[in-house]
This record gives sequence, structure tokens and C-alpha cells, in this order.
Amino acid sequence: MSRAITAAFLVGFLLLAMIPVDNGENLKDNSIISYRTNSNDGYSAIEYTDEHTTVSIGPSDRLANLRMPGNHDYSRPLPVVVSLHGYSGNGLSNAAYMHHFDSIHENEHLLIYPDGTTNWLGMRYWNATDACCQNVVWATPVDDVSYILSLIDEAIQNYGADPDGVVITGLSNGGFMSHRMACEAGGSIRAIVALNGVTWDDFSKCPDTGRPDILHVHSTADGVIGYNGGAIGGIDYPSATETIGYWADRSGCDTTWTSLGTRDLSGDDGDDDTDEFEFLNCNSGNRVAHWRINDGSHVPPLNDPGWSDQTISWALSGFIRDSDGDGYRDDVDVFIYNPNEWSDADGDLVGDNTDQCGQDPNGWDDSDGDGVCLPADLFPNDPNEWSDADGDGIGDRGDPDDDNDGVDDDVDAFPLDADEWADFDSDGIGDNEDIDDDNDGWTDDDEIDCQTDSYDSSQVPLDSDSDRICDLVDYDDDGDGWQDSEDAFPLDANEWADFDSDGIGDNEDIDDDNDGWTDDDEIDCQTDSYDPSQVPLDSDSDGICDLVDSDDDDDGVEDFQDVFPLNPEEWSDADEDGVGDNSDEFPTDDSEWVDSDDDGYGDNSDAFPSDPTEWLDSDGDGVGDNTDEFPEDGSEWIDSDSDGVGDNSDDLPYDANETKDTDRDGIGDNTDMFPTDPSEWIDSDGDSVGDNFDAFPEDSTEWMDSDGDGYGDNRDWAPFDAEVWDEPTDYKFVIVGVVAVILVVIQSNTTRRHN
Repeated sequence: MSRAITAAFLVGFLLLAMIPVDNGENLKDNSIISYRTNSNDGYSAIEYTDEHTTVSIGPSDRLANLRMPGNHDYSRPLPVVVSLHGYSGNGLSNAAYMHHFDSIHENEHLLIYPDGTTNWLGMRYWNATDACCQNVVWATPVDDVSYILSLIDEAIQNYGADPDGVVITGLSNGGFMSHRMACEAGGSIRAIVALNGVTWDDFSKCPDTGRPDILHVHSTADGVIGYNGGAIGGIDYPSATETIGYWADRSGCDTTWTSLGTRDLSGDDGDDDTDEFEFLNCNSGNRVAHWRINDGSHVPPLNDPGWSDQTISWALSGFIRDSDGDGYRDDVDVFIYNPNEWSDADGDLVGDNTDQCGQDPNGWDDSDGDGVCLPADLFPNDPNEWSDADGDGIGDRGDPDDDNDGVDDDVDAFPLDADEWADFDSDGIGDNEDIDDDNDGWTDDDEIDCQTDSYDSSQVPLDSDSDRICDLVDYDDDGDGWQDSEDAFPLDANEWADFDSDGIGDNEDIDDDNDGWTDDDEIDCQTDSYDPSQVPLDSDSDGICDLVDSDDDDDGVEDFQDVFPLNPEEWSDADEDGVGDNSDEFPTDDSEWVDSDDDGYGDNSDAFPSDPTEWLDSDGDGVGDNTDEFPEDGSEWIDSDSDGVGDNSDDLPYDANETKDTDRDGIGDNTDMFPTDPSEWIDSDGDSVGDNFDAFPEDSTEWMDSDGDGYGDNRDWAPFDAEVWDEPTDYKFVIVGVVAVILVVIQSNTTRRHN
């Protein structure tokens, strides 16, 4: 327990030391946001002041700060960002570190920056996960999920926070808490942005309450919350890739992420230090992304203001505002800043709630209530008048001659048309415009040309062919399309030509070119019935052209069944290889038709089409399988010593007991006692020293004689002195004396301890 507490304290202290502190002097935002609408209703976006508005929200025993753009209209909802600090931090410093105060104006949102509870170590924290920091020694049973949701709800109810635009972002412990909020309140959150804080090590502890957008940002050189996972107080937490993988799997995204490029998140150096990855095609319709800050620390120097702009814009991607708070999102609201209007049916830029003429795109004011709107109403203050057809200043309802054509309205067939006043045939078309005044089907001009009365419907021009051209001016009396001067039968609409000059019109003549083939046959056979040099093709000379003959080669098999309709020797092709069955040596095999060596294998598949003893070469080594001792091995085909190893890879191809000679000394590894040493191959005395090097090859206790005196170094008292090999007697006495002194000293110390 004491070790866990100590470890926790050290981690907390490190976190505290690494979180920047803001004194509040740099929180002022001098930007002014101002947008205008093109509508004529006078409404526009809120013009924010350069100061923030800050209020306290939450329970009295745990108040939190809510900042808004200066002059924020609570009736016009804005997205809300909840900024969660790391272990030992606070809401103010964390929001300043993440540049969220600048973002309030720049990205138009509310900002909640609460403080976590304080543990017995005096450190603020969030009850996020087991590792950080729900089940560790310093934790207290605080429901931070409910607390944060209560802050969001209060911001929605009282301060114009948009419930569809809730974003949770946090650092370290706050990042852990962001993931927990996505787990337990996913349906209430649009997106989370977690920096260097992961999720549950056991993701089954994360309930599926909804699928918000997940952006997990992590530094690869994070020494507090390791990029590759780790443990806090003995409790494991997952890696960054495992964390984002959990969310991608839950959301049904692609199994691997896609690289979307790089971006600059850390520092103001202009370098793209961050790799951007995203799991695409999520079945849940949400987004799951990972931004990896390469070589970044636990608290990297965030790009000002790039961090907030990039993360907030990502979190609000696809979010559509309701700028005027009328319940209609800007994508469907024609008047995004007017809370009283949202639709404009006639497209006149006047809202339907105000437009007195909702179906008139040119008008919207009907002051006199006559149903005619300005500017169409020429008498806007007179409910009895609205039009003046002749522009004489007298309304049409009181004007006796509305079109001022000199004919009073009571006798004028067209009282509003100055160009018309009579309609002889009562067809609704004035005589001046009507081209057929007697309505007999002939125009006035045609009747003049045909010398009939255009005002007498009983007089109609003669038209023999009923083509609406009277015979008096018609150049084709029978209407057959041939002018009378060129028509061989000018009064017969069915005939006009006689190609063979037999007195029978071509339409009646069954053989117009007199070539022995009827016109119908030539049409069927697609030859020219007016060209005696063109006669149909008749391959079998049966008087039926090939084009219509059901058996062109007269082999007794009809063309639709005959695979070779012009070859009387063939009619079927069972394997559909283009070779008739009568000549195909393999009539049921579409890949073969010839067997040159008569071995039963077609030439196309026969690796040796001219060799009747071979047909397969499985390993492609040029040696047929029947001869090849290794038919599946392209590098081998013979085994001279029959040891199962081909000669090409057998170091000793004529020795059935050996296949490898690793040290290339001519002795196979099975026999060679030193298979990796080309200078040795036998050890007669079994002392692991080869006979070639062993000075005593028959003596397992000796192998070297450094002084060449015939005594091995192991028993030679002086191995480098050829004159001495036995131990001198006086040496023994010296050794005995030294041992005796050591024993006396040990005994003396033992006695002293007992006394």
C-alpha cells in the first residue's frame, strides 16, 4: 500500500509540475465577430464585444466557470466546449494552456472549465478510469459524469448552449475523463478531444450509450501516460493505438486507419509535427481519428492558436448552427439571424410569417386588403381598384374603355386589349390576330390564294389529297411526295415509278429489276431490288438465300443448332473450342484438340508434346515428372546416392550417409565431430579438442604443452618452463602455513563474538 501511495504521489507531483499556470492576464480576446444576412428583415449576427462574459454554474458546493462571448444573446444557441484539466491542475490554467479562451470568439462557442475534486493529497482530479483515477489509493467516490452533465444541462437551459454541439476536451486525467464521458454519456456529446489520456484497459467497462466523434491526440514521447500503454499505481492502462482501436471497432469503421497527412500542433515553429490518421467508413456514422504528435512530451507546447482552431473545428465538423435560436438549423433557415422567420415560399426575401403575399415573389405588402400586393397594386390605398390597363389614371373598374381603343367595354370583345375588339367566329381570338376568321380550317391567307371567301365557312378550297394545300396551288395532286411533273402516275397516290418500264408501277411489281428474285426476297436478303447485278447469296443453291435459309450448308442441321453453319463436314463443338467434333481429338475438352505424340495428353497442356513418355513438368525444371526424382522441386531432378536429397543441394551426392558438409572439409556433418571447424573432424580422447590441435590426442585430461616438455599444461606445475614440471616441496609448506594462519584468525573472531 505504501509503495502505491508513493508512486501515485510522484505521478501526481510530476503532472502538477508539468501543467502550465495562467494568472489570467492573457485571457482577454480583442476580436469582434460580425455577420450579416442578405435578407431585408434588418436582422444580423450578434456583434460580440471584445470582453468575455463569465458566470458561475453548478451546485453551490462545487461551482464551475462558464465563459461566453461578450454580448452573447442566450436565445441564440452556441456550441459548448467543456475543458477538463489534468491531475493536480485546475480549469483556468488548463483552458488557458489549450487556448480555449481565444477560441471562444474565434470559433463562436461557450466554454465550461470546471475543477475536479480534491483528494487527501490536496490534488484536484477526475474519477475517470481505474488507472486514472477511480480505483487508486487517493480516490474518493465522486460521480464526475453526473456532475459534468449537470453543468452542460445548466448551460443549455440558462445560457443558450446548443445541445447538439457539446464537445468534451481534456488533458491527461482530463483526457481519461473525456473518454469516460464518451462511454457513459455518448448520446449527449457530439465529440471528444482527448490529449495524452486514454480509456479503460478493459473496454467492456465502457458502456455503449452513443457513438460520438472521437479524436485521440497523443505524444509519442509522453513520459507520464505512455504512448504504448503502461500502469499507474499498479493498474494498467491501454496504449494510444489500442484506445482508438477500441472506438473504431465499436463504431464499425475500417479495420485499419488511413493516413490523411500531417499538421502543426506543437509549438509555433511552422513544422508539421503531427501525423493525422482516421478510421474511415464507420457504420455508426461518426468519426474516429488519431493525431500522433511525434516526439511530443506529456504537456507539449501547443500551437497558438492552431491547437484550438484545429481541434474545435474537427469536433464541430458537420455541426450546423441555429444562429437565431428559432429551432431551425441554418441549412434550412432562410433567415439565419431572424428568430421570427425561417421560410420564404415565394423567394422574395421576406419571411412567410411577415409576407402578406406569400405566393407572390414580387410583392409582400397589401395595405388596402384587396388581395393585390405592392408593387402590382397601382391603387394601394383603394380596396376597389388595383389595375389601370390603359394607364390613364382611372382604375379599370371605373373606366368605361379600359384599353382606350375607342370601343366601350360593354361592346368590346376584348376590353383590355387595345389591338382587338371583334371576334367574327367567337373563338376567343380577335379578328386582327385570328388567322382563320370563319374557323373553317383554312387560314385567311390560304383562302385568298385559293380564291374562296375567308368570312364564309361554307366555302372551302378543293384539296384532293387532303394535305391542306388546295389543288389550285398544289404541285403534288395525289400527295404521294412526287411532283406531278415527275410522277409516272400523277393521279395515283400509290404509284409514281416504273423501273423496268413494264407498265406496272414499282409498288405493284413484285420483281422491279427483273433478276429472278422477287422484291420481297431481295428485301429479306438485303440486296438491292433495283439492281439486277445484285443477287442474294445462296450457298447451297436451294433458292433460299443464306440470310433467311435455316440450313445454309445443307448438312441437315439447322443453322441455329449448327456450330459450323457453312461447313457441311462439321456441325457440333461439344467443348466450344472452335474445332468441330469430327476433327477434334478431344471433343469434350475445350483446352485441347491435337495430341501430336499420341500419349493421351493434348499439345496445349503437354509439357513435352513431342515426347510420348512425358507430359508433365510440375516444378518447371525442364525434366518430365516421369523421369524427375523430385517432380515438385524445380532445383532438383536426380539423387545419385538415394538419400532423399537431390544432387544439387547434397554436399556429398555419392555418400548416402551424408548430405551436409558445413565446414567444407570433405567430412560430412554426420561423421565430423567438428562440423563448423574445417581444421578438425575427430576427437579421439573425447576432451572436445580436435586431434589436429590436441597435443595429447589419446589423453582426455590434457591437450596443451606450452613449454614442450612432454607434460600437459593441466598437470605441469610450471607450464611455461621446460625445466620444471613437478611441484616444489617448500611450496607445500608455505601453503600449509597460510592456511593455518587463516584458521587461527577465524577461530579468534568466533570466540570474540561468543564472549
